[in-house]
Amino acid sequence: MENRWDLLVVSGRLENKRALLHTLYDFPVFVFTASTIRQAREVLATRPIRLLFCEENLADGSYRDLLDSIHRVQPSAQLVLMLSNGEWKEYLEAISLGARDVIRCPLQPTDVELVLIRAAREAVPVVSPDEKAAALPGEPGGISLPH
Repeated sequence: MENRWDLLVVSGRLENKRALLHTLYDFPVFVFTASTIRQAREVLATRPIRLLFCEENLADGSYRDLLDSIHRVQPSAQLVLMLSNGEWKEYLEAISLGARDVIRCPLQPTDVELVLIRAAREAVPVVSPDEKAAALPGEPGGISLPH
């Protein structure tokens, strides 16, 4: 990854947050954390999030609710589901709903690193909500994207 990315970790489980923060420490990323879908939506509304790591169930909803918000607010952001039950059916459903990837809990550093490396190789420029609002429709180049 050549530029710093903003990542969002949406987790109600302290052990998942700790594992991710420990693994992400050596990567050029700035990590936001949220414990609920509501908090995650607040971050998505204000920051150009590149990648989200989200548990399947939170106190106020599930990753499905967050995927809906991502598609509306930041379509270039990608969600990685942290799956604790490990059922194949959940994996297939998450991918079909638009999740970028699924990793199993307990989280393994190599799984997280592989997700980041693949995401960096396929990187699409991210547009912050403020840049999106400032762009004039129909005017190419209305938004300056990082390369």
